[in-house]
Amino acid sequence: MAARRHSNIDLWINTDMSRPDQDVHTVSIDTIFRRFHSNQRYGLSAAFVNDAQLHYGTNQITPPQSQNYFCLLFQQLFMGFNSILWFGGILAFIAYQPLGGSNPSITNLGLGIVLFLVIICNASLNVYQKLKSIKVIASFSKLLPTAATVRRDGVEQQIPVNELVPGDIILIHMGDVLQADCRFLTCEGLKINSAELTGETKPISVTVHCTSQTLMESTNIGFYSSFVEQGMGEAIVVATGDNTVLGKMSKTTTQDSSSDETTNLHREVNRFVVFVLVADILSIIVLWITWSGWLNYYHPIFITFTGNILNSIGMIVSFLPVGLPSAITLVLAIVAKRMTEQRILGKSLQIVESFNSVSVITTDKTGTLTRNKLVVSEIFWDTSCEYIIIGNEEGKSATNVRKSHTLRRLSVGSLPEHPHPTAKVSPAVQRSPVVVESVEDPTRVEVFDDLLLGAALCNNAKIRIVKDAPHKQSITKINAEMHVVGDSVDIALYNLCVYEYQMQIDEIRCLNPRHRTLPFNSANKFMITANRLEAHKNIILLTMKGAPEIILHRCVSYKTNDGQMLPLTPEIKDKFLHRQEMLSRNGYRVIAMSQQKMTQMRYDQLMQQYEERQRSGVVFNQDLNGFPADSYCFIGFFSLFDSPRFDVPDSILKIRQAHIRIAIITGDHPGTATAIARQVNIFSEDISKRNGIDTFQIEENDNNHSVFRLYRNEALLKEHMIGVITPFRFGSKATKAIEKHSRKNDFMKEESLYKQWFSSCKAQFTEPTPIFYKQKEKEKMPYAVVVTGSQITYMDDFMWNWVLSHQELIFARTSPEQKLRIIMEFQRRGEIVAAIGDGTNDAPSLKYADLGIAMQTGTSVSKEASDMILLDNHFSSIISAIETGRLLADNLKKVVIYLLPAGSWSEFWPIMFNMWFGVPLSLSAFLATILCVLNDVSISLAMASEKPETEILTRPPSNRKKDHLLNMKLLFHAYMLIGNLECFTAFFCFCYYWVDNGISFYSLMFSYENFGVSNPAGYNSRQLDQMINISQSVYYCSLCIFQIFNFFATRTRYASIFQHNPFWGQNRNWFGLVAILVSVSFVLLLTQATWFNDIFGTAPVPAKYVTPTIGFGIVWLVIDEVRKLCVRRYPGSIIARMAW
Repeated sequence: MAARRHSNIDLWINTDMSRPDQDVHTVSIDTIFRRFHSNQRYGLSAAFVNDAQLHYGTNQITPPQSQNYFCLLFQQLFMGFNSILWFGGILAFIAYQPLGGSNPSITNLGLGIVLFLVIICNASLNVYQKLKSIKVIASFSKLLPTAATVRRDGVEQQIPVNELVPGDIILIHMGDVLQADCRFLTCEGLKINSAELTGETKPISVTVHCTSQTLMESTNIGFYSSFVEQGMGEAIVVATGDNTVLGKMSKTTTQDSSSDETTNLHREVNRFVVFVLVADILSIIVLWITWSGWLNYYHPIFITFTGNILNSIGMIVSFLPVGLPSAITLVLAIVAKRMTEQRILGKSLQIVESFNSVSVITTDKTGTLTRNKLVVSEIFWDTSCEYIIIGNEEGKSATNVRKSHTLRRLSVGSLPEHPHPTAKVSPAVQRSPVVVESVEDPTRVEVFDDLLLGAALCNNAKIRIVKDAPHKQSITKINAEMHVVGDSVDIALYNLCVYEYQMQIDEIRCLNPRHRTLPFNSANKFMITANRLEAHKNIILLTMKGAPEIILHRCVSYKTNDGQMLPLTPEIKDKFLHRQEMLSRNGYRVIAMSQQKMTQMRYDQLMQQYEERQRSGVVFNQDLNGFPADSYCFIGFFSLFDSPRFDVPDSILKIRQAHIRIAIITGDHPGTATAIARQVNIFSEDISKRNGIDTFQIEENDNNHSVFRLYRNEALLKEHMIGVITPFRFGSKATKAIEKHSRKNDFMKEESLYKQWFSSCKAQFTEPTPIFYKQKEKEKMPYAVVVTGSQITYMDDFMWNWVLSHQELIFARTSPEQKLRIIMEFQRRGEIVAAIGDGTNDAPSLKYADLGIAMQTGTSVSKEASDMILLDNHFSSIISAIETGRLLADNLKKVVIYLLPAGSWSEFWPIMFNMWFGVPLSLSAFLATILCVLNDVSISLAMASEKPETEILTRPPSNRKKDHLLNMKLLFHAYMLIGNLECFTAFFCFCYYWVDNGISFYSLMFSYENFGVSNPAGYNSRQLDQMINISQSVYYCSLCIFQIFNFFATRTRYASIFQHNPFWGQNRNWFGLVAILVSVSFVLLLTQATWFNDIFGTAPVPAKYVTPTIGFGIVWLVIDEVRKLCVRRYPGSIIARMAW
């Protein structure tokens, strides 16, 4: 260790560290190389890396210190319902002293102590479950390794980002996120977005020269967290970890504001809290008005001031569902456990509840519905030549011995003898023999060689060493450490060249060096490279690869089978597009390729003109990095196949059974998307095949006005004149970001503090009503629809309403901006949208959808923008997430409907009967408190662990505007049905005790302070006090017993108790049985233990007085079973519509 420390000092002793973080953008690049002991060609050496890591530390920004147990405990002690319990406990102590006078009641002191103990226990349980959930989520993050591509010792390799050190040469591509501050060495159309750091959302064009003396304004510096929107390049790392600009900005690095976003679960709980507070306050107001305005004058000794304080405590506790916070915490802990088992990473457990109301799922195609493992299946050129490659390229490795594959030629007529020697792709290319009957080698065709050369040169796939990164995007495993890394299309073409034709691709690239590149991006949908040909040193070959309709639009000629270049007439172009259409309809992805040759002099002139226009500040309509926009020669197609994931078709069927619509939003051709949609059941037999597919075109009518012509099965349905386009109204998740950016740039007037405060408070309880919410209530059309990105720009409100009202939808050839627009239009119509994607172009959609879901194999940008990640890449995990979200909402409803009848209704009326009708208090404040904080809490926590009902995935998603955690249906069921029957049962047992002991019912009514003065049985005051204690205990025991029956009835919303058996089978709930035993134990302890009898005024209860509760409980079970049967058999009946 001493020797290593000494070498570390020697290494950095001559380095000028005076202003290393301020002049990195201004000093020469050679100075940067010397400072960090690096060079562009070889990067750092392994020897220097070890010392640099000791000197600089790991490339990791120190996270904010997490809250410890005591801080969380302190918060829980004084938050939510606990704050109300503190108030009740303090009142109990005040009732003991000083209001207790010289002879205070020990019961009041005991009640206050019990309330404080409940607060502590409740807070401790919440903290324990919260920490448990946090640990589960934290363990997930360790499963997400992030790698950076670097050059060390002259070898390109991928390493974990925390091993980056200053001096590392990093290779940057579109879709990457910069993992350190760096200075750019090369850039090819490179644009970065540093919005998270600077707030400026406009992408910055990168340069290699200093453009400003200010570090933050110079375009030759990239900062940690910046997103690469376009292009590629190389850079040298100049700062890592806490030494980066972002690392020094503590406010930026503490916590993402998105974590504080109010979720629907928060709103539901907030609404419930408001209900509880309002009910509590109104009840206490009625209580004190009754006492001060009537009882205190007409019956002054019936209820004293201290007695009314105790009644207030009982009222506070009665309306307080003490078990709800613990139940929510427990439910979230169960959700965390289920997500662990299902291999789902959730960045927030609360947001899982949103799955309960998801009504639309939008999904990308490649990498989401399909495996993102493209294989070249066919090669096309000329107007009729086609070759099918028979074989499977998956699983090949660099060490594999080449397997022979058969190429079958399918063309019209025989292939004529080539009139001249075959044009060589490269001296290093090994010809692949063709195993077909009497058909010559297809590689003897010049245009075929051009296609292979283009596939090798216009390609960014490379073999790299990958260190500890087994789950990165688009990685085809070669062996333990060697991987082919790149875009999925590039990897497929790479495999074609290397494994089908044994091309030494690295040698080809070396002999035909690349001069310049226009990287692929989702806007252009093509890639261009410029290579100097080895055979003709003065010739530059431009190769363009991309979407066929885009490539053909830029071509003026095409190369024939015999090597001639003929004009690309509209007829020939239509033939090519028809061929592409046929392939796309069968689910193939088609990549077109074209080329253009020019002299070195002409190429240099073009580049010089481009750079001069850049320096003069000319704004390009389309920046092609200096390349010509047209005059290319079309040479052919590559047909690639990407098979659907094995679990997708069944998962789609289950999602549709859950009444959730699925829309494909892809950048691929409409035909390809439609074919995949049919394969995975998004386009179903019942709708798209039987009823048909709707489309529309924008055309001119007889009056030269642009109109939408709507077609159904290619027959004209109707015409629509282009109408109103309603601007977006702020309030949704997506428009909040737009609003924030607009205000920051003074596009919108800043709201007053009062309006901001009011809007913030309102957002805690309700979401803004979507402008086209009525569209959600309309029945969806049983047809499919296909829309292309070129049509989206012109769509007005009518067209959006028409398109989004279809049951099956495809949006093809869309840009990232259009994907986001589609999601926002769904949201404007009241839909709750879950977006699934894995690519860089999916990031905006994932971020601003109600739920963003990324694949583990997706880009780092898509995973950072999402709310959850499918770690096993199984589409079926979404089914589990939907079930979990619905189960979470169901179980919270069950907890609420279990707590309300006894916890509030049956505790409220004893106080009211006591004050209004002069009946002896049937439930003491202590027993009311115990019922709420012990008996009900124990069973409600067991209710939170219920299994999902069998029909949970066949119900429609909940409507956020109607299906609240607390709504009129639930209140009616809890109070009018269960509450009234339970309250009647407890009063029946209460009165039964008095009548059985000689006190008639009429003697109880309106007795007030005269109760027992002239009783026929001749009981004295002490006996009457003991009888009151027994009767109160009878009422308490009756409630506890009835709540057991309520548990069995409430543990399902629609399923019968026989279908959802609590004792055995997969739906058993042994926690519930244990909780019942715990509740019964509390009852026996409180009523049978002498100490509790003396301190808290309880008493042993004869069994015969609570036996009627069993009968009433069975009656309620039968009634509820009949109700559930009606709901299942007659879903349109009044009973079903009233079901909670």
